[in-house]
Amino acid sequence: MGIDVYWKDERGAILGAVDDEGALSDISDLLYGQSDSVCLRFIDPAGDACFNQKQLPILLTELRELLPNVPEQASSHLHAIVQLLEGASRTHTYIWFLGD
Repeated sequence: MGIDVYWKDERGAILGAVDDEGALSDISDLLYGQSDSVCLRFIDPAGDACFNQKQLPILLTELRELLPNVPEQASSHLHAIVQLLEGASRTHTYIWFLGD
């Protein structure tokens, strides 16, 4: 089980996605450990988290700062998420992290 990431519009249509085979959930302790973070600490392998366009720049910054601290196997997956989020700038759209 993993934490899949979706870019969705306000009607729920999927505009982009990064499926997870467990790489993101494997580093969930790192996400939880970001107690000073604004967004990352809310990403949970057992739940869902939604971020809006106002939160997106903060989320991107926090993910970029996390990259040097993740194991190699999770790094490429995290890069794919960052690429999705970099292209996800459209009003009335949201980023969803969906756990199991």
